[in-house]
Amino acid sequence: MKPVTTIIKYIVSIILTISIILFLVINLASSTILNKNYVLSKLEEINYYDEIYKQVESNFENYIHQSGLDESVLKNIVSKEKIKKDSQLILNKLYEGSEEEFETQEIKDNLNKNIENTLGNTKLNITQKNAINSFVDKICEEYKNSITYYDLGKIHNNYKKIVKYAELAKKVALVTIAVSIILLLILNIKTIYKAFILCGISLTSTGIFFIIINNFINTKIKIQNILILNNTISQLIRNILAELLKKINQYGGILLVIGLALIIIFNLIHSIVKGKNETEEEEN
Repeated sequence: MKPVTTIIKYIVSIILTISIILFLVINLASSTILNKNYVLSKLEEINYYDEIYKQVESNFENYIHQSGLDESVLKNIVSKEKIKKDSQLILNKLYEGSEEEFETQEIKDNLNKNIENTLGNTKLNITQKNAINSFVDKICEEYKNSITYYDLGKIHNNYKKIVKYAELAKKVALVTIAVSIILLLILNIKTIYKAFILCGISLTSTGIFFIIINNFINTKIKIQNILILNNTISQLIRNILAELLKKINQYGGILLVIGLALIIIFNLIHSIVKGKNETEEEEN
């Protein structure tokens, strides 16, 4: 019966390890990429709004030569404040499902005003007026394309599903951790210290797993070379991934130390208890 009990103990220990890994991974994701405030802080950190502002202006200039208008008509038609406001509105739609839409009327009005100032009293025919209207519409459309690249409604729906299942998995992991620890205590009721040794092994295994994952990703994937959509978005993703890996490595180190400490301390207790029992047997 003892070999079966030993096997059960190690199976429970493995389950405990997997549950700890699952809980910590979900907890890490929930506090970073699944957290709107975290992403907002990262946008500030990489000067996201300034970079998008430069990108928007650059994209506008691609249309100016086709229009035949002077480049000055594009000056100050969009502000950094508007880009910041609209970028945050996008995050609200993505994370919270907000239905508020960002508008381009301000850009249209500013652009039309600049065009009027540039042309002065020049009289335009119908064809020229239509061309200018088309140019204005293209600039407004380009602004939309420059600050959003995806179907936000679809992403929000997927986000809700991810959060829902993540929360469920987190609760299951917590319950499994608690049940596993209780089982280890029950299975080692006569030698409780062995339960703590097995818990230490689980923590050590989790720590080693996180450290290996961190080293593997850093070795196999060149995070700083990741390029998605544009340099600004890529920098955001690179910064988030780098911080995630840093935290994973920190978790790994902390768990490794705690796990080894439990193993060493309770092995010492085991040795002391064993030595005491042997002494008592010799005396008897």
